[in-house]
Amino acid sequence: MSYIGNQPSGEGQAERFIFTATGTTPTITHDDDGLPISYVVNHVSVYLNGVKQVIPTDVAASNGSTLVFAANLAVNDVVECIALSTFSAVTTEGSSILSTGETGGTKFLREDGDNSSSWQDPTGKSIAMSIVFGS
Repeated sequence: MSYIGNQPSGEGQAERFIFTATGTTPTITHDDDGLPISYVVNHVSVYLNGVKQVIPTDVAASNGSTLVFAANLAVNDVVECIALSTFSAVTTEGSSILSTGETGGTKFLREDGDNSSSWQDPTGKSIAMSIVFGS
């Protein structure tokens, strides 16, 4: 995928943790590979044996590192946790996104191909388009 500027480094991406229960427990702190579960509160989806769980009714995901189910897991239950990291365009690369301050969409941001971008004025440019519908 192409990016204007630098490619995001983990922000706005998903990480997947899979845990298979070997005993009865309501609490998960790591996945099958021993990696600690890590998520941003309110940016996580949890599935038990393929069924999406309701947070906080079925599972509590409130501290960023632990999943606590309302009932004990059974042996061989599979929990999948999709943890989304946060992304805010306003704080990307430590600076705010520039705006032309114009209304009506008279300028657009173009990637210049040398890891830079510039505002372009489409005035005088036209796009020809034809649509052909099949029968």
